[in-house]
Amino acid sequence: MHSKMYVKLMNSREWREVRTAKLTMNPLCEVCARKGYVRAANTVHHIREVESGKTEQECRQLAFAFANLMSVCRECHHELHNDMRYHSRQAHQERNTERLRQWVARHGGKD
Repeated sequence: MHSKMYVKLMNSREWREVRTAKLTMNPLCEVCARKGYVRAANTVHHIREVESGKTEQECRQLAFAFANLMSVCRECHHELHNDMRYHSRQAHQERNTERLRQWVARHGGKD
């Protein structure tokens, strides 16, 4: 169910609009910036995976919430996904828990 939903969300006009708005607001790669580099962003990364939502509504919220998005370059996006694959399941769950905590802290439980 989630994979089909994810594809549908990422092919929607709403996602294209949110993606464009995010890259307009944050045109530089946020990962490179933390490393002291300046590089244009051309990809939008979901901090907490869209498919980690338990309901369709949660998935939609994760997909479109600015607080869950990062502007990144292709290289950093690839690196982020590689890092996720190379960690243990427990490390992955801990990262998701931390990302959720940060997301809730930024969002204040609103939306």
